[in-house]
Amino acid sequence: MNLRPAQEAILQYRQGRMAVSAVPGSGKTFTLSLLAAQLIASGRVNAGAGQQVLIVTYLNASVDNFKNRIRQQLQAQELPMMGFDVRTLHSLGLEIVRSTAGGTAGGSELVVLDETQANNFLNQAVHTWIDDHPHLWHAFLPDDSVQRQARWRETTERTAKAYIRTAKNERYRPEQIQQRLSHRPGNDDTPPAGDEYALLWMLNGIYHRYQNSLLRQGALDYDDLIWEATDLLETRPDLAQTLRQRWPYVLEDEAQDSVPLQEHLLNALTGEPNGNWVRVGDPNQAITSTFTAAHPRFFNAFCDRPGVLTRPLPNSGRCAPLILGAANTLLHWVCDKHPVPEVRRHTFRRQDILPTPAGDAQPNPPDSEASIRIKVYKHREDEELPDIARLADLYSRKFSHHTVAILVPTNALGHRLADHLDERDADYDNLLRGGSREREIVAALHALLALSAVPMDTRALVQAHQSLVEVD
Repeated sequence: MNLRPAQEAILQYRQGRMAVSAVPGSGKTFTLSLLAAQLIASGRVNAGAGQQVLIVTYLNASVDNFKNRIRQQLQAQELPMMGFDVRTLHSLGLEIVRSTAGGTAGGSELVVLDETQANNFLNQAVHTWIDDHPHLWHAFLPDDSVQRQARWRETTERTAKAYIRTAKNERYRPEQIQQRLSHRPGNDDTPPAGDEYALLWMLNGIYHRYQNSLLRQGALDYDDLIWEATDLLETRPDLAQTLRQRWPYVLEDEAQDSVPLQEHLLNALTGEPNGNWVRVGDPNQAITSTFTAAHPRFFNAFCDRPGVLTRPLPNSGRCAPLILGAANTLLHWVCDKHPVPEVRRHTFRRQDILPTPAGDAQPNPPDSEASIRIKVYKHREDEELPDIARLADLYSRKFSHHTVAILVPTNALGHRLADHLDERDADYDNLLRGGSREREIVAALHALLALSAVPMDTRALVQAHQSLVEVD
């Protein structure tokens, strides 16, 4: 097997903590699968006695991919298909909580909410808090128009969700925050008149109601599950030791997507300071940080931690050198010349993307096949979106053997772009949440409910009529 020098260096790992700082297209999954197979083949785990290398990932789709790749490596060495376990963080937390009677819902009866169920409980908590404190909620609004109330309601739900996730990642229960706000015990979620922390009071009151609803149902959300699993490992040394014997090596994929609580979980599972824990991630990728508590700075801090062996995985055959050079130039400009000091210090890890070595199985495309174009549009709706749809459609028709991906910052923008693709009768897969028809129906229902709440509001009547016309 023809490995890159950086991959060979990573495969020298035997024990302890290692961080693999990777770039896009560097073969993270391949390298991690190869390392798992090597640890099994070299006898670092006693597969016959039930020991396994544990591979932890964040997406269900990655689980089967890892399993297949590790099986291929073991089969090539004529080894039995055993000695490894691939899990998502969710299934790992569930396994830990169910392995002890200390779990909240008692082992197999444990109820873990999916995202839709958790959102329903959150919406209910927001609704009851607003009903009980209408004057406090309306005090944040400059006027009481139906449209502004609807937007503020959505903002309240979105902000409360982020607040609850952050609080749970820091392991703060609502009662603890309430005591710090009021300097006295109690569950009162009404702030004193003129309190400067009124927004925090509101969010914590919603958190308290949300958590009470979960407790009444004997249920956990995803963050509760990870929190409880972490607490069990930290307070039950016998349990932690049993699991370390079962999983003497933990290999973590996409570590840049880890939130603090997940890091605490794996830290407790592997044992500090010398547990066998390999974290592979791209420190300059921050997609999930826009909608979760994840942030690449946590993985960066791990890379720089004393006692952690750091190895780069810098080679990528995904793009032509011209594209790699542009990415590296942007990285160095941000690190050296960005006008905001905090951005210079904290945005990127200084790590260039390098082309693959000569003779590599994944050579870089030549610069002759690459181009970089920057185009400034004056208007998104009238110019940018129609032009992107046109270019994507033309390219996919001209190069039907290629796949074109369009990335958008929000679902709403993606749906508007999809409308332009539909106008061109383009053949495409829409991976956004919810289709345009669903959005039209929901918008109409929302407008009708707003009208029923204030039947004399002319603007609400107009909005309801327009929404019904769009559905029809």
